[in-house]
Amino acid sequence: MSTDDAASTDDAATLSEIDAFVRGRLDTTGTPGAALAVIEGGRVVHRRGFGEDGRGRAVTPETPFLWGSVSKPITGLAVMQLVEAGRVDLDAPVRTYLPRFRLADPDASARITVRHLLLNTSGIPASADGEIGDRYDNAPGALADAVRDLARIAPTARPGTSYAYSSAGYAVLGALVEEVSGRPFGSYLHERVFDPLGMEHAVATERDFERERVAPGHRSVFGVPVRFDAPYDTSGVPFGHMGGSLRDLTRFVLAELDGGRLDGRRVLSTKGTAETQRGHVKSSVGRYGLGWSVGTLKGTGERMVWKGGALPGHHTMVVMLPDSGRAVIVLQNAYHQLRAQELGDAAFGAAQLLSGVTARTTPTDPLAVVLPWGLAGLAAALLLCVAAPTLRRLPGRRAAARARSRRRIVLTTTVSVAVALTLAALLWWLPSTLGGTPAMTLLWAPDVGWGLVAAVALALLLAAERTVLAALDLRRQRTAPDALRADPGASGTGPDVFPTAPGASRAAGEGQ
Repeated sequence: MSTDDAASTDDAATLSEIDAFVRGRLDTTGTPGAALAVIEGGRVVHRRGFGEDGRGRAVTPETPFLWGSVSKPITGLAVMQLVEAGRVDLDAPVRTYLPRFRLADPDASARITVRHLLLNTSGIPASADGEIGDRYDNAPGALADAVRDLARIAPTARPGTSYAYSSAGYAVLGALVEEVSGRPFGSYLHERVFDPLGMEHAVATERDFERERVAPGHRSVFGVPVRFDAPYDTSGVPFGHMGGSLRDLTRFVLAELDGGRLDGRRVLSTKGTAETQRGHVKSSVGRYGLGWSVGTLKGTGERMVWKGGALPGHHTMVVMLPDSGRAVIVLQNAYHQLRAQELGDAAFGAAQLLSGVTARTTPTDPLAVVLPWGLAGLAAALLLCVAAPTLRRLPGRRAAARARSRRRIVLTTTVSVAVALTLAALLWWLPSTLGGTPAMTLLWAPDVGWGLVAAVALALLLAAERTVLAALDLRRQRTAPDALRADPGASGTGPDVFPTAPGASRAAGEGQ
């Protein structure tokens, strides 16, 4: 298979249309920079950079990006290499090769096979990703340490019975490759995958990351892309922290389209490559292979093998149409969790145009706009509630003093505290409905995360404040002179009013 860029194609107008479409998607999502590659007939026919990277330089096909979960099919290929070498059996328990692998359920740990991990049917919940993901750990043995921490995770299903997307499972696969090969995972990838395929600037180690000077990506903050300069994460390489230039990823895709071979060098057999690209189990987005998602391209019915990947600040999409030797790759230097489908449209739409059908796009999820601003508004409202007792002391803002019975104090305080605590609990639980944690929300969707944390903190502060004020009210009622207790108009509401002397008049009380 040739890897040279073609000077022209039979339909240059289509490539111009694809360029315009991708540029339009970048404008819609506010993405500062991207790189596009188009493969047709088994050869690269187009490469293009758009916009700027996180350091203000023009994006080119040589600009390095991080690939997110597009790392998973590369990890799948590495595992299949060991399978074809006779060193790993797909249906053997993982602990055959990685004895230290443990979950909270010992029986399930012993029954999880290598195939289960590849297919995301191990029973490891998606929530486990929060336990080991985004650690930014580059210490020696970082990957092994991450896998060891899975011992706290309880499986949610019996191995092999249901699909649940799991980056944690792919971390275990990376540790397995390390154990079987006797090499750090990044070193193994360079020796057995990247170097044979000529992926000269691929990133799989902290040293690679620093050598290639990977530019910061961007996170969306209230619709504005904000640069995010994150460190590398060696512990996350098998499931998300591989990277490199558009040219590097293009070479990997060319090998996938040609049955595991590129420029006469083979990294996997044709049969093994086909096995990774076959949809083995039903997933949330079609079917899932050994690292790849499998489905059909909308509007064409053509078999599509694809993978999307994201990290805070980066988004990657590979769409392959193996039956026609076509593919589209789009790397973007921005990400927002609630706009993932819109970001993916750049590649899916380009593939549809390449196949001669109209590109489809996803409308912006209203939640992407409403949730950040709604949480910010809620936090502002809670702040006003917390500040209200102080505001009432300002000239012209204090209400006339009125007495309240002990029963009324207890009742109103109980209700307000219960509402505040319930609100805090619901807000803290909110990220779990999206498959994450508050910490992950702060990292992946900072505008949502900041609003969430602020609202929870203010709700808890409000509950504490109301409790303290009620206690003060009740104490003052107990210590107030008999004359004041007999004259309801002489006591204040809350801590605003204090009697000046025994027998103080209503006018004196109101004038304070």
